[in-house]
Amino acid sequence: MVHTTEELKRLSDTVWERTRRRLDGLTDEEYRWEPVPGCWSIRTRPDGAPFVEQAPVVHPDPFTTLAWRLWHLIDMYGEDRASRWLGVPLQGEAVGLDAPDPSPPATAADALDRLDRAHARWDAHLALVDDARLGAPIGPVGGEYGDGTRAGYVLHMIDEFVHHGAEISMLRDLHRWQQPLSADPLTERAIRGDESLVADIAAVDAATSTALLGTAASFGRWALVEWLLDHGVAPATSGRTPAHVAAGSGELGLLRKLVDLGADLGARDGDFDATPLTWARFMRRDHVVAWLEGQHAPE
Repeated sequence: MVHTTEELKRLSDTVWERTRRRLDGLTDEEYRWEPVPGCWSIRTRPDGAPFVEQAPVVHPDPFTTLAWRLWHLIDMYGEDRASRWLGVPLQGEAVGLDAPDPSPPATAADALDRLDRAHARWDAHLALVDDARLGAPIGPVGGEYGDGTRAGYVLHMIDEFVHHGAEISMLRDLHRWQQPLSADPLTERAIRGDESLVADIAAVDAATSTALLGTAASFGRWALVEWLLDHGVAPATSGRTPAHVAAGSGELGLLRKLVDLGADLGARDGDFDATPLTWARFMRRDHVVAWLEGQHAPE
């Protein structure tokens, strides 16, 4: 028997856990960061009060900061509508625009605190429903959506949570990749797949060049990996090697080249204690698995 309520609750939990995990370490600088001029954000009035930039109808849609997007997500999780549309008693105090104080959070810490409280309120409302209640129409309180089911409303909200969680994650990734990812300039270039790195590889020792090759492989910079191999850089033969990553990525041609240059197919990575063959099997790279099995590669 399919239990709609439990499935929707599990889906809601999965979406929340993914989004919340992506917000770890959020700083005030990143919270207010503006990737492009003219972002919608949370601003400060002359009297020091924070406010949200918004307008009823805007074309094209403005780009938003993390602060703006988080406030919108807080409001959706913490609003009173969940009680009305699900037909359950209000649970706790509203968080967001329905709150007694609807002013937006001025800091990242405040935003995350409110987000946690808002999500807890959504969870409390969702905990009160069952399959019969979810299968019923929303009713007149839903206005033009009144003929839809409450289950449909929950799915709509989860879709909103996914959408805005994805926007938040994209903004965090964009901010991260605007900054240096490594303190070492050569490693930074390997991470970003800078093929000009090849011109400087002769000036570093063998261990460093092998490590740079491993970094390039870890980030799937296959053109750079090919260049480094062609310029005499030796692949690592222990731990997590380029062969592991190539096998898991389905890069059979490159894997064969790595083996020809001395890659050890019996090497086990430090995270999973797995060989390249295990990586290929886990990632379902069947063509790589077939070739490795033909080489009698260790499990």
